[in-house]
Amino acid sequence: MKLMLTCEHASNRLPAAFKKAVPAEVLKTHRAYDIGALLVFRKLVRFAKPEFSCEGKFSRLFVDLNRTITNKSAFSEYYEAPDARDKAVAEKAKAQATAYWKEYRDNVEKFVQQNIGKGNKSTASKDAEIVHLGIHSFTPVLNGKVRNTDIGILYDPARPQERAYAQVIKDEIKRLYPAMKVRFNYPYKGSSDGLTTTLRKKFGPRYVGIEIEINQKFFK
Repeated sequence: MKLMLTCEHASNRLPAAFKKAVPAEVLKTHRAYDIGALLVFRKLVRFAKPEFSCEGKFSRLFVDLNRTITNKSAFSEYYEAPDARDKAVAEKAKAQATAYWKEYRDNVEKFVQQNIGKGNKSTASKDAEIVHLGIHSFTPVLNGKVRNTDIGILYDPARPQERAYAQVIKDEIKRLYPAMKVRFNYPYKGSSDGLTTTLRKKFGPRYVGIEIEINQKFFK
């Protein structure tokens, strides 16, 4: 088994061509990036020494690496903001964002492709060949509603190996931190559109994709 760690929403940086489109105060918020996720991700990389790791270098307001490029939420509303309303400017920025998204996704998929079995992807194997942990964080309160968990573990309930790995992760967190509130598929569903969802479809049961969501209250 080989371990892969990724952090899609690591950064709140913007490329020069898009900097004026997003207000500076917005870049400091959870809308721009997953606050604290990069800190956890880099510590895990040093500790776990995965065979592959990858972190996003630009804000999800430029393009969301954790959405398929055809998802309407992949591109933020700031492509229609005053500094981006010129059609030519907006189209150029979107083309750059798409190229960046593709480069990131291609690097991840290349690693999986090179390190996974070449057999029929629909044939279940006894053990996973790639275990992917995507590190994310979530705002404690969204639209006035408090998120009632400390750590969320997102996976596809229809995939037995993912259920098993999710349970192991939860058990280990609870062993180390008994008071920690840990929930499955909260505050998001593990089967929603995302990088793990795409990789499941492409590589079958030999790939296991788990997303770890950490409450941003721990980073304030």
